[in-house]
Amino acid sequence: MRKLIAVAAMLVATAGAAAAQGGGGGGGGRAAMTPEQQVERTMGRLFNGITLSDAAKAKAMDIVKKAVEARAGIDRQSPEGMAKFAEVQKKQNEDLKALLTSDDDKKKFDENATQGRGRGGR
Repeated sequence: MRKLIAVAAMLVATAGAAAAQGGGGGGGGRAAMTPEQQVERTMGRLFNGITLSDAAKAKAMDIVKKAVEARAGIDRQSPEGMAKFAEVQKKQNEDLKALLTSDDDKKKFDENATQGRGRGGR
């Protein structure tokens, strides 16, 4: 009986700690990012280890911004939404990769683009 009470108390304490940290509510504990934060995060992830000229960086930021805007209205809970999201993502990456001139940078871009896909299809 003591073990049962101890386990129940531990579960209540764990649930309380998770709720206090904002882990509930289906949001995964993460606050929504602004479009500007999404652009910066995407640029940092995709071009990690790649140096862009100022002109190429400006073009890349424009491409990413447009993709962020396009993805904002997509319902990723439906199969159609997931397909549309993937289409926007693919076009974004193709357009960004086209800005690169060296084969090494293109290879690095491909590596960067595939990182993180294990979480929610990203």
